[in-house]
Amino acid sequence: MILSEKRSGIIVRNECSEIRFSKHYDVIVAGLGTAGSITTILSARKGLSVLGIDRLVCMGGMGTAGAVLGYYYGSRGGYFEEIDREVDALKNAVYIDGRRTSPDAKKYILEREAIDSGAVLSYESTITGVFIEKDKVCGIRWRDQSGEYSVGCSYLVDGTGDGDVCEIAGCATMWGRVLDERTQPFTSVKVMTAGTQITSTNHDSGLIDQRDPQALSRGIISSHAAHLEEKYGAQKRLLYMAPLIGIREGRRIHGEESVTLKDLFAGKVTKSPVFYAYSDLDKHDLDNALNSEELQDWAVASNLGATNITVPVPYGAMLPKGIDGLIVAGRCMSFDRDLSACVRMERDMQKAGEVAAEGIWLSKKHRCPLKDIPVNELRTNLRTTGCLDEQNNIGVKLDWVRNNVPALVVKWLQNHADIKKSLATLSPGIAIWSSRILGKPIVADLKKWLRESDELLRKHSAFALGLLREQDALPVLRDMVRSRDGVMLQDMRKHNQIRAVMSIYLAGKLVDIQLVDDLASIITDPAEIDNPIYHDASFVSARYADGSYNNIYFQFFSHSVMALLKIGDVHVSARGKIAGALQDAVASGAYISRITRNGPDSYEYRLAENIGSVIHRRIDTWK
Repeated sequence: MILSEKRSGIIVRNECSEIRFSKHYDVIVAGLGTAGSITTILSARKGLSVLGIDRLVCMGGMGTAGAVLGYYYGSRGGYFEEIDREVDALKNAVYIDGRRTSPDAKKYILEREAIDSGAVLSYESTITGVFIEKDKVCGIRWRDQSGEYSVGCSYLVDGTGDGDVCEIAGCATMWGRVLDERTQPFTSVKVMTAGTQITSTNHDSGLIDQRDPQALSRGIISSHAAHLEEKYGAQKRLLYMAPLIGIREGRRIHGEESVTLKDLFAGKVTKSPVFYAYSDLDKHDLDNALNSEELQDWAVASNLGATNITVPVPYGAMLPKGIDGLIVAGRCMSFDRDLSACVRMERDMQKAGEVAAEGIWLSKKHRCPLKDIPVNELRTNLRTTGCLDEQNNIGVKLDWVRNNVPALVVKWLQNHADIKKSLATLSPGIAIWSSRILGKPIVADLKKWLRESDELLRKHSAFALGLLREQDALPVLRDMVRSRDGVMLQDMRKHNQIRAVMSIYLAGKLVDIQLVDDLASIITDPAEIDNPIYHDASFVSARYADGSYNNIYFQFFSHSVMALLKIGDVHVSARGKIAGALQDAVASGAYISRITRNGPDSYEYRLAENIGSVIHRRIDTWK
């Protein structure tokens, strides 16, 4: 038997003599949050002995301790809706709340359901080790305020969200963005009174590595401090800062099945999903210039960043590769970084908790490894609660009302005349992506439309051609960069792109050496910030109306940096000039003050600072 532990940040695996566990459970759930709480209750309801462990003092995760008072996308259906109905009934009786749910009521209902079903709960506790025998989990070592214990189990559920237990067990994991291993910002929630009601507000906070306790603590303190106001009155009183911050992204496992955004776009998805996740890609990265090419093709070049998508979730994405008896329930499932932002909504994570419980039950019933359960039987059982519902397979949807046009499911255009008509509008995104799907058959027409007098058609055809890597797009793209074309497209409810920024991205994709001097000027000329485009009030969000962060300048700056790096990767002869411009741009750090006035602990400052780190790491590879 092996005991796998994490000591001083390093995984240590040692052979151990025969362990006599003080107790044996059918199921141990580590993390009683959004997903783990559902797994705990449903496993206990099936008559399995269950131990639930959490470092906090309640169940429910972000829906309770995190004070997220309502759902943001995700798909309907599943056992969690039974919990929600009980919460609503209790809320109406004993708790006045102007929002859609009550965190206190949900804490109570979840705990009551778990205990009444026979589960044992241990709060203020954490797993310190995992026992493994012949590549199968057989127990854990865990600690609470009274001491440390070793107990056996047949199944172990990682509901930590960050894949902490999988890491301890020695499973292969992924972290952050490919380019720089950065994760999305977390969210910090403030709960307060608004007249006679209770409400909350939240904001995005620092780029932290939650694996580092000190960095995490500094981030939380800085984020919560930013919520404080000088004065409160009778109509507005601070109640508390949510003790659990909203971590959007952490470790992700390498699963028996994996799903990537590229595969999703190509239609390469599971034919036997266990539920459908639903959201926009919901990237809170303001530095989207550093994201993957696939994501930027969608969000930047096609201006579809806030479009909602459906992701069929395979059962194998919840199973860490190479180890039996361990299943994840939560956002650490096996998706690439791009899709992980979509597959993390509260509704969907509660569905994952239900799938984990049902998978364990079938494994025990059929006396087989978790990966060998009959998936068709699993899917049949999940349909009975609505967890799996084919009507949730919506596809791509513009899920909002815009310009008095109701929400609609996207149908990609195939008729060239329809594409031409759509390109000649300020909402050309669907036509641009439709051209990408069509590929070569549309290229000749796109090149013809480049010569049209209609400015919208001409420029938006260049975007479609650039996405298809056609060099003919470059003259029009160069003109938009050099003129600082400030037209913002109107496809989306948020994250709409400016044409000059789209052009910079596509020029980098096409490695256009002719734009090197122009891009270098954007990042090195201190007078660039005086260009009126960076001070257009219509581009400034309410949060930054005080001028503390200039997102438009940051987009021009960061996309120009990345375009120059791509050009330098290919054009060796231009590396000297490009490297010099990039180093000059960040040498003194003055570029940060042009981007933001916020301090070093702020999300905005760290975004800007990170650009310098990316430059130096990439240039080093050229030497």
